[in-house]
Amino acid sequence: MIKKTACLLLIILQIFLLSGCWNYRGLNEMSVVIGIAVDKAPDSGNYQLSFEITDISTPIKDKGVQSKIVESEGKTVFDAVRNAKKRIHNKLYFGQTQLVVFSNEIAHSEDFSGVIDWFLRDGELRETICVVISQEKTAREIISSKGIGQSIVSNEIRQIVETDEDATASTSAVEFYQVFNILRAEGKSLTLPEIHNVVNNDETVIEVNGTAVFKENKLVGYLTSDESKSFLFAIDEIKGGVLTVSSEGDDRDDISLEISKNSTKRSFDFKDDKINVSIHTDTTVFLDEAMVHNNALDDKQTAALEDAAAAKLENDITLVIQRVQSEYGSDIFGFGNMIYKKDFRLWNQLKDTWDEQFIALEVDVSSDVHIVNTGEIEKS
Repeated sequence: MIKKTACLLLIILQIFLLSGCWNYRGLNEMSVVIGIAVDKAPDSGNYQLSFEITDISTPIKDKGVQSKIVESEGKTVFDAVRNAKKRIHNKLYFGQTQLVVFSNEIAHSEDFSGVIDWFLRDGELRETICVVISQEKTAREIISSKGIGQSIVSNEIRQIVETDEDATASTSAVEFYQVFNILRAEGKSLTLPEIHNVVNNDETVIEVNGTAVFKENKLVGYLTSDESKSFLFAIDEIKGGVLTVSSEGDDRDDISLEISKNSTKRSFDFKDDKINVSIHTDTTVFLDEAMVHNNALDDKQTAALEDAAAAKLENDITLVIQRVQSEYGSDIFGFGNMIYKKDFRLWNQLKDTWDEQFIALEVDVSSDVHIVNTGEIEKS
């Protein structure tokens, strides 16, 4: 009887222990971090972190969810994270963090794989956090700016970056797990979205401004928004955007072609101890704007526009490849990685001198553009 009673009590105790969350914390006990800016202190050389946290001190029904900035400093990134507790009552909670902004100084001067180590090791942070580079003097200037669509700028930046390749194709979103994979990949260098501040309606707001280029885990330069579009064509990551072309073959673009879909095929051949790479893009577009007197286009004019758009696209892709080769010497296109995946033995022969091979690489670019809808305006 005593044994049965003891077993019953043990079962009841276990039921109480299993109910609810053992580590439950109320919202008023947490400071939810939405975005993090990572800088270096100019005097001490310590890491300076700025956290954008949700502000629950004001009623949400009045102004919506607001945010505020908490700053801290430390000898390492994690040291700076913990030191933030000296300034706020609640412990920082990183389970909802959407964005991390790194200063261009840190990205340029330090091994990026070491800087991001804590973000990948910590169990609370997600590997899908969006990573960007600040083009301002500090990363703090980015998350201290305003978003036009949202009061929490870190959310705004993430959503702009994630949808950009569908709308303008001026950059490509990269998450922490992808950063980790690329930094350790054979024959491929890292690129990240770059963000700067602009004035809009007398307020300082954020704007996507192209792509940051890395070599050997350090920032070496930038691509403009237009160059980034050509870069995305070259690596088959175009999902949308606009191609502009001249109807008269001069320097003034007066035709807008909306990208519906694109497919980029890449190949290589190795002959006479020389690598040659071929890139072919096949793009379907809609004619969305024709700033010419005659709105109606016949088949001949449409074909001429297709040829002009294809020639311009070929030229733009070739120019961005040549610029990266000559100025940065960084294989952000993953040509080496393509060889690594398709011919491992050949890659083993080339990898020790791939930097020199990449700079001298001959790349042949060809493009086809198909206008499938001209959206002609009919007389009413």
